[in-house]
Amino acid sequence: MLNTVHYIADDPGTAWVKDPQIAIDLDTPLDASRILTPNVVRWPGGGYRMYYTGLGPGRAVPDAQGYILSAFSEDGLIWSKDPGVRVDVHAPHASMRSLCPDVIPLPDGSWRMYYEARGPDCPTVVLSAISHDGIAWAPEAGVRVADAAWSLGSPRCIYIESPPHPGALRYRLYFHHYAHPMRSGLDAQNHILSAVSDDGLEFEVEPGIRIAQEDSQRESYSVYAPEVIRLADGTYRMYYSGWGENVRGGIFSAVSSDGLTWNKSRTPLLDLDRPLDCRMVSEPCVIQLEDGRCRMFYEAQDEAGQYRILSATARP
Repeated sequence: MLNTVHYIADDPGTAWVKDPQIAIDLDTPLDASRILTPNVVRWPGGGYRMYYTGLGPGRAVPDAQGYILSAFSEDGLIWSKDPGVRVDVHAPHASMRSLCPDVIPLPDGSWRMYYEARGPDCPTVVLSAISHDGIAWAPEAGVRVADAAWSLGSPRCIYIESPPHPGALRYRLYFHHYAHPMRSGLDAQNHILSAVSDDGLEFEVEPGIRIAQEDSQRESYSVYAPEVIRLADGTYRMYYSGWGENVRGGIFSAVSSDGLTWNKSRTPLLDLDRPLDCRMVSEPCVIQLEDGRCRMFYEAQDEAGQYRILSATARP
């Protein structure tokens, strides 16, 4: 299971070229208003499925601020949207918004989705849902990670080895940690943290900070949206977003030998620099294509204020 999700043998690195076309556009009643937070998984038998946050006039709950949709692609370039909603808003923790999905395969052949959940006037939490086909999802009971004083979200879950039990695996969940109510400044502690679990349901937050909010220009609001990739040599590459008071996003990178201590690159590898994404670049997700190249999907806001999913491809 170590190599089934968030795994790429060779480091995709930091040299990426933005693709000219839009990956997921605003063109159905369920997502005609806003499209955000992509997560892509390889699909059994071939192809890829993307899970993402959508909002549109066709929503079932008029007050909903977002829910999770999906699309399928044979080649990671041309996408066909799946009908219906994967995870809608639901009480008690996700009564306003379900967003930021991360889907992993489970040992029994089913799928689990971790996602951020928002209710009224309370910190966000991370929940999970279960599916046997990747289309019909049922929220699981309980909360995966939560804190009464902090908002937690944008989860990514990887499999890691369990040293005390050779051959056994554990789950490590990376997530953002925001002040509640939200505030900015380098003292706000809007960092990226992690938690571990033996069963993928009960998580214990690990001590320390994985990615700290440090840069006064590009991280003064937060660091968030970790995309963590395990490499063949046992090390890790993370892509994540930084948000500054005057710059809405940008995608950065960090490397680690153990998944806990990370060395950050200070230069963004994707920035706000063309009409399609000049107002926001955020929420990276990386997948390896059949030809060996890697493609990064990310949410973007264009010069007209529209939110969609774009992509970039790693240079060889």
